[in-house]
Amino acid sequence: MEEREPRNKIVLEDGSTIAVIGGGPAGAFFAIHFLRRARELRRKTRVVILERRLAPCRAASSAPGVELNRCGYSAGGISPLLNDALRKLNLRLPPEVVEGHIHSITVQGYWKNIELVVPEDREIVSVSRGGLFVPRQNRSSSFDAFLLDCAVKEGAELVSGAAYDAYYAECRKPVVCYRCAGAEHRLEADFVVFAGGVNSGNTSSPAEGSLAQLFRRLNPAYALPRLRQSLIFELATMPETPIDLEGELHFVEYGSKALRLEMCSLLPKRGAITVVLVGPSVDASTGAAENQALIRHFLELPHISALLARTKFRLGCLCNPRLVIGAANHPFAERTAAVGDMVASRLYKDGLRSAHETACVLAEALLTRSVDEQSLHEAYAPLIRRFRRDNRFAALVFYMHRVVFGSSVLSRILYQAVITERKDTLASQRRLESILWKIASGDDEYPAIFRMMMTPATLWRIFTGGALVTLRNYLTELFFGLKWEGFGRFTTGVAKEQFEIKRAAFARMLAETGVAVPSRPEFERMYTIRIRASQDRVWNQLGRFGEADRGYCLPRWVEIQRISGTPNEPGCVIRYRLKGSRLAFSLELERIAGSHLAVYRVRDGFARGGVLLFEIEPTAKQSCNLSIYVAFALERGRTWVTRPLWWAFRALFPSFAHDVIWNQSLCQLKQLAEEQKKSFPPDD
Repeated sequence: MEEREPRNKIVLEDGSTIAVIGGGPAGAFFAIHFLRRARELRRKTRVVILERRLAPCRAASSAPGVELNRCGYSAGGISPLLNDALRKLNLRLPPEVVEGHIHSITVQGYWKNIELVVPEDREIVSVSRGGLFVPRQNRSSSFDAFLLDCAVKEGAELVSGAAYDAYYAECRKPVVCYRCAGAEHRLEADFVVFAGGVNSGNTSSPAEGSLAQLFRRLNPAYALPRLRQSLIFELATMPETPIDLEGELHFVEYGSKALRLEMCSLLPKRGAITVVLVGPSVDASTGAAENQALIRHFLELPHISALLARTKFRLGCLCNPRLVIGAANHPFAERTAAVGDMVASRLYKDGLRSAHETACVLAEALLTRSVDEQSLHEAYAPLIRRFRRDNRFAALVFYMHRVVFGSSVLSRILYQAVITERKDTLASQRRLESILWKIASGDDEYPAIFRMMMTPATLWRIFTGGALVTLRNYLTELFFGLKWEGFGRFTTGVAKEQFEIKRAAFARMLAETGVAVPSRPEFERMYTIRIRASQDRVWNQLGRFGEADRGYCLPRWVEIQRISGTPNEPGCVIRYRLKGSRLAFSLELERIAGSHLAVYRVRDGFARGGVLLFEIEPTAKQSCNLSIYVAFALERGRTWVTRPLWWAFRALFPSFAHDVIWNQSLCQLKQLAEEQKKSFPPDD
């Protein structure tokens, strides 16, 4: 920003009136910060909020609650950093405002999805922004209404009115003209805050709506930040069907050749899923018919239809709000300034926190500095420079993110690097997972995220744990004839800390059933996959293990066959044999517990005495987790002739082949279990 000539400072005096045009989060945050800080400084001030979205036309300073009747044009996610800010302000979201608690973030890549568990000390929630979505009859329970009510409790006066003009009086104080119930009113203020956002004007051109034009009457030098069109719609879920996405925030990094997307999010709420789409196809959309076609195309994408396969829904509402992707020029003038989207926002992330930051900075400036243009420049310029710098790095981060997750090869390498690190490293030391979490949640500044991405330690982990392991696994798949066709690819790796917990639980479980486990296994593996099917369906598929028509675990060169006994009954024997050789070993089903646990014992061969355990753990929403635990000690040679041969076998044993085969087998088994419709009685 250019330097300005020094001017006489204009200080707010006691008894000053602050007019806030717009009672959204930015205006409410400003009022809360300003009034609290004024009390700390023992300053007497009056804050009047003009909000055209209020249902009645009244001053609401003594009202028991605030009801809004228009949309907030937002997905409604409260980020970890904004939750921190709310806690610092001692603003606790009431239960009726919270639509859902997010327990995990899933980044959907071209190869596989990466699930990131929300850390225990962080919090993400979904809220309603006061939209017109039909099932939400109580609009006073929206996040916007909650914040506005908090501002009223702090002492703000709330007036239902739509501002239509603004000018400077002869005394150089700004005057705001507004309409209420057909009558026209004027409010002379000592300072005017514009907090109406960039979507507050007419629907055909929200970027040049009346509020931005109104601000230019007081501040002709103002220029809006860069904007980009988005498509936001809600899928209203039917009450009789489960919402498989409950507690799961999903980011999808690609669409298709015909549907070009750069970013997509699916945020679960009570009775709905809010979807946000951004990309060239959305930019090119010109009306309702094209929006409907985009939504249909999106829901028909294979990776989206699979995600929503069991959820019945109808389209609740949709809109095309503009997203702020830059910072405004000159968002201040003498006795007036803008906050929120009219100033700046982080790129595609956390517009609500950006509103909070701008509101906080302006409130502090008015009370501790002055309200002349030069003083406002000194307060706002550092903040705007920070937004611009953050967004430059965010553009680099998101571009690299899209390139990687939109490529089958690169996304597989990154996925493998994350899973390798997850299995070998404790959560507090996982570098790659931390980077992905910060990108997805916005839980750090983007210059810091970019530096983490480009450090040698990060690149080395991607190369060793990702590229090299991926190449090895790909060659293993070629050797065993494993093809990823006709079924989805899902995570099966178990994190290091979960492995320890689960192993101890398995040891106790097996000890209770009288099954001995090798005390010092030389080979030990564990895999877990979530299956959206009942326990009985999964158990039935496990009963196909060893059958010719099983549909999973079909590696070339290895014959897996049930040779005696009854499936899923003790005494069932399954033989592994390398085709064309005498190398073989057998598994005998030694113990079962209900239809949730099956323990096989290795009877012979190089893994004699080892165990192969299947556990089905039911979860909510007619789903379950299938876990596999394998542990054995390699057999030793009994003579001086055979011992060297066994030593060589132990050294050359390709343990990773077991991971590759069972990783694909579990994905195939998941597909088969989820496809079954008529073979079982309906789930409870």
